[in-house]
Amino acid sequence: MIKKLAADISMRIAAGEVIERPSSLAKELIENSLDAGARSISIQTEQGGKNSFVIEDDGCGIAFEELPLALERYATSKISDIEDLERISTLGYRGEALASIAAVSRMEIRSRARGAESGGVIRCEAGEITLHSETPAKSGTRVQIDDLFFNLPARRKFLKTSSAELRRIVQIVNDYALIHPEVAFRLSEENRKILEYGNAESVDECLLRRWGRQTRIYRSQAQSGALSVRIWWNPAPDSRRIAVTLFVNGRRVQDAAVRAAIVSQDAASYGEWLVLIELPAQEVDVNIHPTKEEIRFRRSGDVFKTVYDCAKALFAQRLSINTGPAAACGAQRGAGGLPPQSAPQEWSFYKKERWRAATPLSPAAVENIFTPAAGAEGAAIASEFTIEGKNYIGQSARGFLIFDFPDALCIIDPHAAHERILYEEICAAFSENAALQQLTLPQEVPQAVAAEAELYRGELEKLGFLIKEGKVTAVPAIKGKGHLSPIDMLRSALRGIETESDPAKRDREVWWRMARLACRDAVKLGRRFEREEAEELLARLERCETPYTCPHGRPTVFLIENKKLFEWFER
Repeated sequence: MIKKLAADISMRIAAGEVIERPSSLAKELIENSLDAGARSISIQTEQGGKNSFVIEDDGCGIAFEELPLALERYATSKISDIEDLERISTLGYRGEALASIAAVSRMEIRSRARGAESGGVIRCEAGEITLHSETPAKSGTRVQIDDLFFNLPARRKFLKTSSAELRRIVQIVNDYALIHPEVAFRLSEENRKILEYGNAESVDECLLRRWGRQTRIYRSQAQSGALSVRIWWNPAPDSRRIAVTLFVNGRRVQDAAVRAAIVSQDAASYGEWLVLIELPAQEVDVNIHPTKEEIRFRRSGDVFKTVYDCAKALFAQRLSINTGPAAACGAQRGAGGLPPQSAPQEWSFYKKERWRAATPLSPAAVENIFTPAAGAEGAAIASEFTIEGKNYIGQSARGFLIFDFPDALCIIDPHAAHERILYEEICAAFSENAALQQLTLPQEVPQAVAAEAELYRGELEKLGFLIKEGKVTAVPAIKGKGHLSPIDMLRSALRGIETESDPAKRDREVWWRMARLACRDAVKLGRRFEREEAEELLARLERCETPYTCPHGRPTVFLIENKKLFEWFER
């Protein structure tokens, strides 16, 4: 039998579509503050916003008599008729946010409208108003939400840990702080400051505090009629990750066409992207998603092409060998005019006298492809590496190393082999609890990274990172990290911590990411080797636990058995 749901049930269902977690509070209420013309937004949380979430702004405020109406569903000052839906220029417009929040929490709003002599306070619990009275209040609005989802225990059960929920809120604040340099943002967790951004001059200045000065930031922009696109790209060293932050007319959204325009043209589009799109309000439909996180472009083909052209210009800048003005393609050298990161240092090899005295193989070592079994029963391999019987012939035109083994011809990819060597050295340091390496010149941590680092201070200290007064003062002392900067190491560690929630596996995830980054120090294919260098590379590769492939799975060696050669030449 079909029946109409009770009002309280339908209200909770609708609220669950708009408010999914504490970060939803941050998004909806920050947008309300921005629509109100706020120039200062302060947020305080407890337990990642699960127990308490307070946001305070200096916007235009709400008149005392309108406070109850603000909690009514579909009550808004943003639109008034059906035609307004075709040209929405504000971030909020449905009149759902406050009503949805009130339905699933205990909420209090204190506000005073500009020009009013006094303010008002309204409290409600699970959507029911329990207090509405006049009270002294600062100009602006203060919203406090306690016990989110207290009346929806099933929804509350699926919230993540406090640190994970807080990190989502940090992401929301960081994103809106990027495109609103004129607004000051503050975020605190249980009276502990997480981040604080003062007013900035431009988006470029905001990106400097978000991405830092360690890597070059590329910028491009294009215009197609009334459509304007601006793109910034930070080719972060952490590979296989593409993070696109998209704002359309100031609204934080996701769009598959924009992402496809970035990733479809080049396999090296890894890194962080900021895309700002401005177009007439009637050219975009923002009313297609409950949380307003998706939109629909009326001319998506034009948007795709313009974004594609901008991204293509950025790739051209990065790959250009011309450093003069003509190579700029209308883009900056990078925010702040910073030079590109310095080139990797050359790998330094030991001399022949030292590699002969290299550390012997572990007694637990097993036979590998380089050392044939000694005898029919396959006796243990020699306890110390020797080049005897493995003659270095030379290099191919492309740079591959060629050795003559007793039973085979061996071809080695020196880049892949060196990657394997460096990777296992770092993994060994991980297993031995690497010591701290104090930095002679402490490195300033970008403000956005510092906010995340503060959330995971304990985990980072256990891994060997020390951060004092916003600067990295020490990092783990690991072999093979080469030119990897302390900030790159810190970013990689944070991504590892965030990716792996199991504390028992988290350390290995972090160190694996650092090892992958450090593999950039591996020698490049085509570098010319002296005999001693080639022989040492072979010696070090043989001592690896897994010498057959690089950390990415590519082979390091290729063997052509002598018996196969005899067959080919009909011997």
